[in-house]
Amino acid sequence: MFGVILAGGSGTRFWPKSREQSPKQLLRIVGPGTMIQNTVERLLPLIPADKIFMVTHALHAFETCRQTKTFGVPPSQLLAEPVAKNTAAAIGFAAKVLHEKDPDAVMAVFPADHVIKNPEAFHEILRRGEEVAAKGFLVTLGIQPTRAEQGYGYIKQGQALEDSEVAFKVERFIEKPDAATAKKFIDEGGYFWNCGVFLWKVSTILEEIQIHLPDLYEKLSAIVSHTIENNRKYPYRLLDSEGAKIYGSLASISIDYGVLEKSKRVALIPAKIQWSDVGAWDALQEVAEKDAHGNVFTENVTALDCSGSIIQGEERIIAAVGLKDLIVVDTPDALLVCNKNKAQEVKQLVNQLKEKNRPEVKLGVTVQKPWGSYTVLEKRDGYLVKRIDVNSGERLSLQSHNHRNEHWTVVSGTALVDLDDNQIILKENESLFIPLKSKHRLANPHGTPLILIEVQIGDKVDEDDLIRYKDDYDRC
Repeated sequence: MFGVILAGGSGTRFWPKSREQSPKQLLRIVGPGTMIQNTVERLLPLIPADKIFMVTHALHAFETCRQTKTFGVPPSQLLAEPVAKNTAAAIGFAAKVLHEKDPDAVMAVFPADHVIKNPEAFHEILRRGEEVAAKGFLVTLGIQPTRAEQGYGYIKQGQALEDSEVAFKVERFIEKPDAATAKKFIDEGGYFWNCGVFLWKVSTILEEIQIHLPDLYEKLSAIVSHTIENNRKYPYRLLDSEGAKIYGSLASISIDYGVLEKSKRVALIPAKIQWSDVGAWDALQEVAEKDAHGNVFTENVTALDCSGSIIQGEERIIAAVGLKDLIVVDTPDALLVCNKNKAQEVKQLVNQLKEKNRPEVKLGVTVQKPWGSYTVLEKRDGYLVKRIDVNSGERLSLQSHNHRNEHWTVVSGTALVDLDDNQIILKENESLFIPLKSKHRLANPHGTPLILIEVQIGDKVDEDDLIRYKDDYDRC
């Protein structure tokens, strides 16, 4: 059995911690690792690393490879989408790649950002699902509802499948219901949450895509033929310019709406497991540890007379008095205060910020880069102060700036600097001036991290003032 992890989501409802360039699946929300690391680790007892594939946006491919390399997942098994086109395109892309390996194999599809607290029970359900999928069915797992939830789609269980003790026909799929309808489903019984975990043979899902999404099917061969290998540190698979053009022409449609709701080959397996899609901040009360008053706090929170609240922060202290059923999320550049029953509406709030072109939608103050990260410490008219962390053996691009000078001071480690025609070694507590328009490059040649403070001064101090000449990560 192959495992395909869909990691292309943006995690908008988890703003301000989740941003476009650092989405929820790449963050540590709950559990020992990031969401995608926890997903890979959960699958490994059942699916070996050399059979785990991932699909994500090209912007997140490098970081996804970096986070999953310790689990042995080959970077060549990551497929990078040039643009997000929903789950039908991502699944079709992965299925076409796997078809070249083994068309009769079962592929199991998993979202990258779910929490499952009893993985052994989950593995057993997947084994049963594999048996049903091998018979030519499109298997979807249905979660036993525990409340009248409006944020999930529902599946109505039909008659039992012949020769199966665990699977049922699907009577119908239902989009996210209103409160009264959700309560009716719970009272009637026989309805399950659609959790987005699927199992099917590679050949079966491609046959169904051909029937129900013929335009997608006709383009899959061309997309795979234009798939190339990244020739840098992580050889993940991406599309060349022609492939990106074809992929961009695909309709944005979910596999549920495009195939499952129309197919006659769908089977439901009820799954009695502790599951959450952690879709919004209020989900933390299901999956994270709570105090005696039902609060979910990070360690920097000091509270008095608070109940049912979620307060999340980073380093600076948060003091709370008399809060009830509130969500407070503090980051260095943005603060969210929200009634708990309005958690789903954070997405609408982010859309308003997008309309205002607020940079906080895309980036936080700390930005992950292939070579390490930078953190904006202060920005004002005419100057910007950054902390730059360069990983061992990595280097930035050879670059220049037309609007700013830079002053570098090494805090720890050793820097190797190319400055025009000179090469300079900077050690701890040593500084260097980078003049306007000079070609320069920063590298960490040693085995210890390099930390450097950069002060930019000029009439334009932003990431747009950057000309790249050479780059290890193909960003020129």
